[in-house]
Amino acid sequence: MPHWPEADLALRCYPDVPANISMPWDAADGYLLNESDAPVRLILNDRYGALSCAFPEAQVWHDSFCARIATQQNRLENGLPEATFLEQPDLSDAEHLDNVSARDTRVLVRIPKQKEQLSAQLYYLAKAYPDATVLLAGMAKHIPIPLLNWLEEKAEHYEQLPVVRKARLVRIRGLSKFSDVAPVTRRYDISGFSLSAPAGVFCSDRPDPGARALLKHLPTGQTGTICDLGCGNGILSAHIAKSNPQATLIATDDSQLATLAARSNLQANNLRGDVRQGNILSSVEETLDMVICNPPFHDGHKQLTSIAESMFHESFHQLRQGGELLVVANRHLPYTKVLKRLFKDVALVSDDKRFNIYRCVR
Repeated sequence: MPHWPEADLALRCYPDVPANISMPWDAADGYLLNESDAPVRLILNDRYGALSCAFPEAQVWHDSFCARIATQQNRLENGLPEATFLEQPDLSDAEHLDNVSARDTRVLVRIPKQKEQLSAQLYYLAKAYPDATVLLAGMAKHIPIPLLNWLEEKAEHYEQLPVVRKARLVRIRGLSKFSDVAPVTRRYDISGFSLSAPAGVFCSDRPDPGARALLKHLPTGQTGTICDLGCGNGILSAHIAKSNPQATLIATDDSQLATLAARSNLQANNLRGDVRQGNILSSVEETLDMVICNPPFHDGHKQLTSIAESMFHESFHQLRQGGELLVVANRHLPYTKVLKRLFKDVALVSDDKRFNIYRCVR
């Protein structure tokens, strides 16, 4: 089990990730650890719980189900009590700083991939912790200069520290300007459906090209149980529910924001479906007749195929005999061999310049 020497913690990734792709901490976590010289009250976007273990009294928020599991497992491994997670994406269930001077309190933020998601988080922080000092960190190559300029413009006090071991850290205080503009919910229309999603949901402002390619290959008139695996904002779920009213639809995703959006979109379009948050099929006990999958090949800034391969394996084991997995994937991704090792029948039903679509029968 990898050991983080700066914090004297034994940590692991969940799900497991090859060490050459990711460790449970990085230099940005170390930077935050070394610069946090006051009580830490809240930690955002801590992917594997490294910071939560280093600051066990802090409350935690993360969109990812897997991040929550990683945090609890790593705290247990290190003899720490269970973490206190905020349940609301808008941080409305955060405990305010009653007996601690806000100027002496730290909020730690791992900078997310999307600026809009960071903007939303700082908006809610400005409401709940307006005078706290916020330390934001990430690997320097992933933090664009315009983002730093935006932080400097909005914060009353801004300090950009030197890059250390390729990590960058910014310290800001005085968050009132971040509350000037409320987070935007993006919307788009497709095939007669109106879909929306908040910042932080993949392709919240436009149809995902892979999902769009898959639409004309979705089942129609089916019965049984169909799972939209990695449902995002529910673009595929909506089409499945509309075209298969006699089927039972289950939609699942690792992201809390995505599941909230998918549930809302089904309701807004007067469609039925059971939306659940979980790691791949961890929240699904039912035997499945069909799985529809538009798998991710990124985890944050990291490109990897392990998530998709785990989706294929779990789908195989949960499908009934004769059940089908329908997958869309970018052409360059090496999924054919993985699928053929699992399924007795793998057919390439469509290919174009960008995407392959596979129909796999158990």
